[in-house]
Amino acid sequence: MSQTSHPPRPRVWVIGLDGVPWTLLQPWIDQGHLPTLAQLQAGGAWGGLRSSIQFLTAVAWSSFITGMNPGKHGIFDFARRIPGTYDQELTNAARRAGRSLWRILSDAGRRVGVVNVPMTFPPEPVNGFLIAGLDTPGLDSAYTYPPELKSEVNDVHFIAVSTIGKSHSQYLAETLEGVDKRFELLWRTIDREPLDFYMWVEMETDAIQHCSWRLMDDPSHPNHDAIFQVYKRIDQHLARLVAKLPHDVTLIVMSDHGAGPIAKTVYLDRWLARHGWLHYKQERGLSLADRGRHLARVGVRRTLYLAQRFLPVAVKGFLKRFSGAHAAVETFIDKADIDWSRTAAYSTGNLGNINLNIKGRDPQGVIEPDQVEKVIQAITKALYELRDPDTGERMVAQVMRREEIYTGDMIERAPDLLIRWTDDKYLATKDYENKPDGPLFGDKQKFGRHGAAYALDQTGTHIIEGVCIFYGYGVQPGARLQNAQLIDLAPTILYLLDTPIPRAMDGRVLIEAFAPEMAKKPIRYEEDEQDIHDGPDIDLSEEDEEAIRARLQGLGYVA
Repeated sequence: MSQTSHPPRPRVWVIGLDGVPWTLLQPWIDQGHLPTLAQLQAGGAWGGLRSSIQFLTAVAWSSFITGMNPGKHGIFDFARRIPGTYDQELTNAARRAGRSLWRILSDAGRRVGVVNVPMTFPPEPVNGFLIAGLDTPGLDSAYTYPPELKSEVNDVHFIAVSTIGKSHSQYLAETLEGVDKRFELLWRTIDREPLDFYMWVEMETDAIQHCSWRLMDDPSHPNHDAIFQVYKRIDQHLARLVAKLPHDVTLIVMSDHGAGPIAKTVYLDRWLARHGWLHYKQERGLSLADRGRHLARVGVRRTLYLAQRFLPVAVKGFLKRFSGAHAAVETFIDKADIDWSRTAAYSTGNLGNINLNIKGRDPQGVIEPDQVEKVIQAITKALYELRDPDTGERMVAQVMRREEIYTGDMIERAPDLLIRWTDDKYLATKDYENKPDGPLFGDKQKFGRHGAAYALDQTGTHIIEGVCIFYGYGVQPGARLQNAQLIDLAPTILYLLDTPIPRAMDGRVLIEAFAPEMAKKPIRYEEDEQDIHDGPDIDLSEEDEEAIRARLQGLGYVA
């Protein structure tokens, strides 16, 4: 592969492997099990890739897409609070601020192809084509640009392998089939037309890790090597891609974050209630409507639990659609049980975010503005005192204020406090029973709404460090990336494609990855700083939101 010729317009291919960590990848490379990835590492530039805070799929991919920190693009989880209320709405491409990487390239006249990247629905018009990813409501939706592309790919594209009502063996088999279909979509699109930039994402790496991590410690389990099987299948497919890699293409293999085991789950709302910062409505204090909602939620949960365990698959599929239609309502029902008039703080998400309830800012705020600092210090102190009941280990590594880690005009949408758990091995979860006297910790998490309707355990979670390998045109073999971050990839790709970098981007060009001839090119920035709030002018229907929420719940991404 030549590294001296300089074609008029070099190209970039990006292969995203969601959630892949070096802690798995490196041992399997060293043992000879992943020869294609070993070839890329040996002949390329590589290193760790620090994700966003928090390192959730929605946040991380939005940071990659924009090259900006969440304080600018405004995505802090899969859901966000509707201003002036305590209700939540799903985030998506339409609710992200900032121009996407492919929008910038399109505006510069570059042809782009984007396939299955999360947080790309609804699809935005580009100079090329786009097939939306995980947040697509369903295959009956308009998930491609241009719209007519849908007829070319609908037979091989899928959104996610469902966890509903399946044994682990069945789920693994469908996941491996899913990997094959993902690559069929790659082959169908990568040469569809001449492209300057092509990107494709494989999501099954992340999903199989969530439900299989602890199986690696149990050699007697028939699926103890489930994660390895998925990695092996991907490596085999990548061999074909690397074999045909054109001499003028820089290949980037990356992950948006890493993965590791869940040591314990933490019922953060119960913890807040135990300390007096969160209060639930007492039965005698509930309005008639609230009592009805509470009883309905309990009844629906119990019905779904029994139905998903014992009913035929076809009926389970109907129940999935039915429960999805009530997802947004359930979010409201859960919050209706909180006594906002006495609640100072409550949790959101599943990595550990805490919102304060401040007078003058929140609808029923209780914390006086001059007392906010005192409450933050008290919560922070108590979190640092939290100990694993089995090991005595301190569970919280860092409590971060949003102003300490984010910059930009969207900070007000961020949680007030963000928790970084020790070794990223604890998972915050919601208290669906609303029982302050319930246990503070759990051993595992179930997939799906309330965990009741799904057979598979969630034993893997995200860690902050992902992987990155550069290979091919312009790359310095053997180079190591230095403190690389996920937000560095967008400006680096623009640099490779001779496109000016927006000044709003927070990342840097990973110049250490390139051979001297490539690295001597000047880094060019846009002359004028453009408004980063110019996101796609598109939105979701209520039905779309319900379908997406149901899927994300089934994959363990949202409560």
